[in-house]
Amino acid sequence: MAKTWVAAIAAVALVGTATAQTESKPPSRPQPQEPQITEPPVWNRLERFESEAELLQYVRDIRRLQYPARRAAADGVVVTGSAIPLPPPPPPPPPAPAAAMESAASAAPVAQAGASQELTSITNVQTQGVDEGGIVKMVGRFLVILQDGRLFVADTRPGGQAGLSLTGRTNVYRNPRADTWYDELLISGNRILVTGYSYREAASEITVFTIDETGALTREATYYISSNDYYDPENYSTRLVNGNLVIYTPLNLMSVNPDQPMRWPLVRRWLRDGDHRAVTSAGLRLFDARDIYKPITPTRTPMIHSVSVCPLGDVRSGDELDCSTTAFVGPPRREFFVSTSDIYLWVTPNRWGDPQPCDGPNASAVPATLYQVPLSGATPRALFARGEPTSQLAMDASATEFRALLSWNTSGCGNSDGVELRYFRTPFNALSATPRAAPARAYTETPRLDDARYEVRFTDTHVVYGGRDQYHSFPQGGENNTGRVVAVSTARPTNTVTIDTPHEVMRIERVGNDIALTGYRSDEGLSLSFLELTGRPRIASTTVLRGRYESENRSHAFNSIVNADQTGLMGLPTVARVKEGGRWVWRSNASDLSFVSFDAVGRLAPVGELAARPNATDSSYRCEVSCVDWYGNSRALYIGSRVLALSATELIEGEVREGRIAETRRLNLSAPPPRS
Repeated sequence: MAKTWVAAIAAVALVGTATAQTESKPPSRPQPQEPQITEPPVWNRLERFESEAELLQYVRDIRRLQYPARRAAADGVVVTGSAIPLPPPPPPPPPAPAAAMESAASAAPVAQAGASQELTSITNVQTQGVDEGGIVKMVGRFLVILQDGRLFVADTRPGGQAGLSLTGRTNVYRNPRADTWYDELLISGNRILVTGYSYREAASEITVFTIDETGALTREATYYISSNDYYDPENYSTRLVNGNLVIYTPLNLMSVNPDQPMRWPLVRRWLRDGDHRAVTSAGLRLFDARDIYKPITPTRTPMIHSVSVCPLGDVRSGDELDCSTTAFVGPPRREFFVSTSDIYLWVTPNRWGDPQPCDGPNASAVPATLYQVPLSGATPRALFARGEPTSQLAMDASATEFRALLSWNTSGCGNSDGVELRYFRTPFNALSATPRAAPARAYTETPRLDDARYEVRFTDTHVVYGGRDQYHSFPQGGENNTGRVVAVSTARPTNTVTIDTPHEVMRIERVGNDIALTGYRSDEGLSLSFLELTGRPRIASTTVLRGRYESENRSHAFNSIVNADQTGLMGLPTVARVKEGGRWVWRSNASDLSFVSFDAVGRLAPVGELAARPNATDSSYRCEVSCVDWYGNSRALYIGSRVLALSATELIEGEVREGRIAETRRLNLSAPPPRS
């Protein structure tokens, strides 16, 4: 994920002159020296670089600080580094704006525009109003599915009646020999955005389609955004809010040659395919030096963290993506969270690049900076903090404050086994253009975990976390494996409840304002518990899916729907063999979808599976591009009272009758599409 840019420093010779004398030769005149840099330059407020020259001078200063041995003391010659060709940084993740913030996670159902008013849940997103990339979305009555670099369109009401029919399929790719992976899609009105990565172009590829009332797709445009490969094994990288795409891109300043003009990331529009590379427009700069805020924390390994808000514009315009970018120079590590009104960057140093002193009461927690970038274009703000969230799912925002669950013993100073944690909260008015340190009252110590790996999810009222002691996700064997989770009240974080679980904890997912937990007690099968958060948090019930094992690890692999009476249904991909249940990110075999019902008091009841068919792929179908399902291929889907399962190349519909789910219809997406 970190290809680097050009790195070289030109040689500068400072040679003194001597005056000829008839008698003795006087000593040489002392030569002017550049100011000695002993600490990384830092500014005390958010202010942008005035020019590219000022930014490059900052890079020179850091290089002199970072590599003092490269300066020859005798004559001032700077040793020249080798040049490395540049590409910019990772691609499109989150999207953007809106007006007011909403509370976190959303496994709760969302009504789709153009569909019936029945509750619908297609994508298990973290924050309502912020759409995340995925492999299946809904537009009106149509399901749009991304598989193998192709879009498949399925009509869920052919002829006005409930059913499933294949409307058609369209290749996102233009050339099967192009080295491109297509990973995720987003929906904005009747527009479909497909994000991939082109190794040939060294760029993220965003292709925009429109879908009409018959389900027919029309390619609108393709854009390239200079980037490194953005693949993330933990989460999807794109976000879309109110028709705005948001792109995060880092740029390693230590890979920049300060003695040459900068090569800025570009947004280019595809025009046609050439012999070796695509022919594109000249492109627009994603940002330049005047969009970059100077460092407010010292770092010897500076990274430019940039966030671009890209309105999609009118479907008829055909213009470039015209993005507005805000960027910050800071330490290299970051986590990224998007609300309906703001983008947040939590930035922390690498241990090796910026080692921290091991004295003081908070030495075990790395220093951090929280940046807030309003999607409205208002001035960004910042706050100094400590600790770091394990992922974007460990961050949240309400209407009045930002929140996070932070790992505390992360600096390398006297690390102990397990994880020490702090709940962090700050009102928005604590962030400013002249940042201050968050006060001690912003942090609340919460129960530690003995396990190094842990999951975390926010609801409207709590943050819930729990750990496991192994990296893999197979059953451990043996009997009576147990775990524990902690529920922290977001209103009063000193109110914490530690709950023992009758199984290990691998997955924590939001179900309405409650939580579903999965894990293994034994090899017997996957255990699933309902953690009720109303009143004092407690395990309301646990069930075992006998002979079933989880096969995908992403949050989107789980989905649920909650009815008005608080009953509902949850589903997730499972398989029937222990050895298939490792949840490997490269898994590309079809999974079954297991469903579990729950009542108003959280009692769980397995209702069975919608089963994948071996060798379901039509004999005429060939995959040419993106033939490894890095982002998974199986999803539980709910359209009103209808229950569907995406299982690789098939859509399966089922109906719950007398507590069991029975298949009612099946659609093979790999079958030849109907002729137009």
